[in-house]
Amino acid sequence: MTANTLLSEEEFLNLPEFEGRQELMDGELIELPPPKDSHNIMALHFLYLLWEAVGKSRVRMEAAYRLRPRRWLIPDVSVNWPDQRVEDDWLQGAPMLAVEIASRGNTPEQLHKKVLAYLEDGAAEAWIVYPKTRTMMVYHSDGTVLLVAAGADYVCALLGVTITPADHTPHQHEK
Repeated sequence: MTANTLLSEEEFLNLPEFEGRQELMDGELIELPPPKDSHNIMALHFLYLLWEAVGKSRVRMEAAYRLRPRRWLIPDVSVNWPDQRVEDDWLQGAPMLAVEIASRGNTPEQLHKKVLAYLEDGAAEAWIVYPKTRTMMVYHSDGTVLLVAAGADYVCALLGVTITPADHTPHQHEK
């Protein structure tokens, strides 16, 4: 759900606690419902994979990034740049990699806007993972876009890791 009123950064940062996630895109408040368990399990799969690739100190789950004034986004999983700036305990600028897992709270338009925002503000890559189709879209800062089909691999040269989206999709009876 989105609010009709545009917010300043100060208004956004002073909003009351919210059960899900709140992001700000060019002043527009984006409210996302709490993630389902399968969404969290998938995010953890990516978190652990990326921890192995770059180490725990640079990988975040649901961290807030101040991309620019009136633009605050929270990727499901992210990898910081080695020199990612932090001010007032907030990460500044886009992460090196942002991973978004499509869910009931995201519209395709919102996901597309988020990917563009990450790339415009300095991300090297952004991934949108689609659990239902077990596929992934990979967006590069040079404008290249790749569809990683179900069962296929994506070799991320940026991080030296190979991802098979279907392997990270939780199964109904996974423990």
